[in-house]
Amino acid sequence: MTRTGRENPIFVGMMHIAGLMWLLSANTATGQTAEALYASDVDPIVQEKCINCHRSGGVGSSALRFTSSVSSNHGVFDSYVNSPTQGARANRVLSKITGGSGHGGGQQISQGSADYQKFSAYIDLLSDDEESAASVPGAPAIGSVSIGDGSAVVNFTAPADDGGATISNYTATSSPGNRSASCGASPCTVTGLSNGQSYRFSVTATNSVGEGPSSNLSASVVPVAASVFRVALEEPVSSEPHTGVGNLRGWAVSSDGIAKVEIYIDGVYDSDAPYGGTRGDVGGAFPDISGSRQSGFSLAFNYSDLSAGPHRISALAYNALGDTKESAADFEVVRFDSNFIASSDAIDLSQASCAVISDEVAIVDALVEGSVYDLKLKWRTAEQGFEIVEIR
Repeated sequence: MTRTGRENPIFVGMMHIAGLMWLLSANTATGQTAEALYASDVDPIVQEKCINCHRSGGVGSSALRFTSSVSSNHGVFDSYVNSPTQGARANRVLSKITGGSGHGGGQQISQGSADYQKFSAYIDLLSDDEESAASVPGAPAIGSVSIGDGSAVVNFTAPADDGGATISNYTATSSPGNRSASCGASPCTVTGLSNGQSYRFSVTATNSVGEGPSSNLSASVVPVAASVFRVALEEPVSSEPHTGVGNLRGWAVSSDGIAKVEIYIDGVYDSDAPYGGTRGDVGGAFPDISGSRQSGFSLAFNYSDLSAGPHRISALAYNALGDTKESAADFEVVRFDSNFIASSDAIDLSQASCAVISDEVAIVDALVEGSVYDLKLKWRTAEQGFEIVEIR
């Protein structure tokens, strides 16, 4: 009986030699693995010529089921070619793709073609004992660990030995707690840690064979809550007019404690504001900061001591470390000629008229210290009283 070319063992052997020579020239010099060669050269052929039949629900052999996943498809070939022994079905794969061995799909690739050489090189590399001897990677070298709020950034160096297969990911794990995180390269960020708890970390590398041994443990680190330093000047309110005696007030908190709050008028130091007033609202907003419920500052301030027109008041808070935070308000002072009216006898409203509009009161023809004015008063909830906001 005459053998066809694809069934002739001499021909098949020659084609293996050709494929191996192509493999040596194109891949061995670069150290390319079977998986990498599959991804670059073979999977495009599989997607074009094989997957229609050899997919879930397809009519092709159930031993060869492909998907869109490169790594999964490489694994399918690895299991098929190297079963029951290393390289046992290598020739069968090459025979099938060229239409032999009862291949229901017929010839998909011609012997000697570029696609055949790619397939042959891949099958030879897949069947190679050295390739099949891949093992788990070695242990990474642990590096420095930096801490955050309930987190740690774990640095490491990749192992010198990848086990003969590409490392796919690394895993950093805490001790205690076994909190872990994966990453493709250094560093790995581990979250969900308890602030104030001491931790050490180890790292493992994983390739297609499995997870390798752990690195040495890192030095101990302790995650801490992010530092908080806030100050808010609530009165005076920016862009609103003020006159007479008002309540200058606000609050300040710091993780490191508040040392003092200074008040500046138009950039010039005026005084220290008494600090430590009860502020349950601030305590509720910052429950983890010691002293936040006694974080208020306030003092009486006579706006009429300032000239009429625009001004700026700043509250400068110092924490226990000497750091500062500022909150400021830009406002306008309205005032009578005198900065302090000592007696109610200086005010005569007998000829004045009054109108209430929402939270404002308009007074026309008020006699103050012998001069006639039109006044507008506005309700200040914080002070629980009216304040003159316009004098004409």
